[in-house]
Amino acid sequence: MQNSINLKKHLYNYGIDELAYFDEGKGRQTIILIHGFGEDHSVWKNQIEFLSAHYRIIAPNLPGVHCKPLAIHHSQAPSISMYVEILHELMHHLGIEQYFIVGHSMGGYIGLSFADYYINHVQGLLLLHSTTYEDNEAKKMSRMKVAEFIQEWGVSKYLETATPNLFGDAFKKTNPGTIQDVIDGGLGTSQEAMIQYVFAMRNRKAMTHLLQQSNMPVWMIVGDSDLAVTIQDSLEQIKLLPSSNSLVLENVGHMGMFEATDQVNEFIHQCIQST
Repeated sequence: MQNSINLKKHLYNYGIDELAYFDEGKGRQTIILIHGFGEDHSVWKNQIEFLSAHYRIIAPNLPGVHCKPLAIHHSQAPSISMYVEILHELMHHLGIEQYFIVGHSMGGYIGLSFADYYINHVQGLLLLHSTTYEDNEAKKMSRMKVAEFIQEWGVSKYLETATPNLFGDAFKKTNPGTIQDVIDGGLGTSQEAMIQYVFAMRNRKAMTHLLQQSNMPVWMIVGDSDLAVTIQDSLEQIKLLPSSNSLVLENVGHMGMFEATDQVNEFIHQCIQST
């Protein structure tokens, strides 16, 4: 990832280990950038470079990424809210009471749960290639297959197999280095953490009601070539939002922060400026 910005890692102790986070910019408003499944916070470097000129940006790794996974008792089902609590504690530790959230894919699920629970803290939520729908039965089956694959073959093999399919065809052909960077960033995630994430995603409930409330703006960026979140599902959800609250990226897959960097950056900036 060729960027001119030199990001400094900070560490936050979440009880059993320390997770790394970036803390850049000094703007009056703060944005938390929450990465997705099989990624680390370096996927946001292009956004941090642009947005930190206007806002304070906090971009954490999730527990289990380059650090120990959450200690979940075998009688307890992994849930998205577990990650919300860690990030809420991080923001409290930093003394930041109000913030916007941008969540990519699974990071969007965390953002939805965050916004639903911590309504006095979240000023707005942008879903980047994410969905408010819960998993249908076919998706739940597919999650089980992912968990089984990771259990049998490991994280490295999974990321090498799955990550290229997240990108649109044109980008994939011309940017193998970027795809390898994303894979390399995800390699620091433990097998146990990856399986926890899979089950947390599988266990989550629908949050579509958040698209129709008026307390907090919600925005969506979708890719019309996204294989992970279908364009049909995305368009159904966009209908529930004000017309200016969504952006459809053409010929873009699931990774708009790389595939359409300038459009994504400008739209995030425009959304927050509009509040």
